[in-house]
Amino acid sequence: MENTAFATRERALLLGLMTLGGSASNPDLKAHIGYALDGAARTRMNKLGLVASDKPGRAYHHTLTEDGWAWCVEELSGTAPAKTGSLGRTLYQVLDLLRGYLDASDLSLAEFVVKARGDETPQDDLTQAIRDAYWRLAREPQDWVLLTRLRPCLGDAPRAEVDEALRRMERLPDVHLAPEADQKTLTGADREAAVLVSGIRKHLLAIEAR
Repeated sequence: MENTAFATRERALLLGLMTLGGSASNPDLKAHIGYALDGAARTRMNKLGLVASDKPGRAYHHTLTEDGWAWCVEELSGTAPAKTGSLGRTLYQVLDLLRGYLDASDLSLAEFVVKARGDETPQDDLTQAIRDAYWRLAREPQDWVLLTRLRPCLGDAPRAEVDEALRRMERLPDVHLAPEADQKTLTGADREAAVLVSGIRKHLLAIEAR
């Protein structure tokens, strides 16, 4: 994709969100990079489909969409913003080296971030943990279970990796994710627990059989 041009602050917010695993609240961003994603910057990124934002409580929570992750990948080979000096240019050269490593290793940026943050859980184990949690909650095969109920059953599994595992599982013929049809019934917790798939927030999981 051709990257949208952003000023230094907006680039820092997108890349900062990426380094936090792709999902963070405004207080987390403020503590991590010194900025919150709010105002015109949030509106623009939401409209461009790079970030999905919810406000389950007092603070906004933001999640990189697939296009947001793609923007970050392209930015690894980008040019440093003007007036960042030699340090900025050097850091962007480091990012370009990282892009080369990812391409050579056939590793996605999201997978790299999970590994680098030390959040990695064996994929097969996590997939099985999701299935086990589903069958503890479901009354019968194909019963729709809210992710609000499922996520607490997964212990300390990192949010970014659970989301990625759910997206992988949805490609299987027996696994289905769906948004809640009646959005008015959703609580703030339900919206927060949703997984973003191709720009759509999905709140429910169903598995056909054991």
